[in-house]
Amino acid sequence: MGWTGASWLLSGLLGDAATRSLASVLYVLATVGFVVGGIGTLARQGWWRPVVVGSAGLSAGIVVLLWDGRLDLIVQKGLVGLLIDMGILVALFVFG
Repeated sequence: MGWTGASWLLSGLLGDAATRSLASVLYVLATVGFVVGGIGTLARQGWWRPVVVGSAGLSAGIVVLLWDGRLDLIVQKGLVGLLIDMGILVALFVFG
């Protein structure tokens, strides 16, 4: 990943070290949400949609908040992940 460890919004408020720690915690939460949502999907449970929507929204929000504000290496800084999150959300709302 090409993330520099700096955020256009959070680094000035928290500093780079705290921003990286927060990023780690938030990405773990998003990942756990996707895994739990996937298990719910496979188990044909009705609660999987809100879990996946929340995880995709959280993941997209993390990418936007943690972007350093520069366009160089934008793909490595999370553009693909953001597009995947948006695709998941669109698919769930259109086909869900």
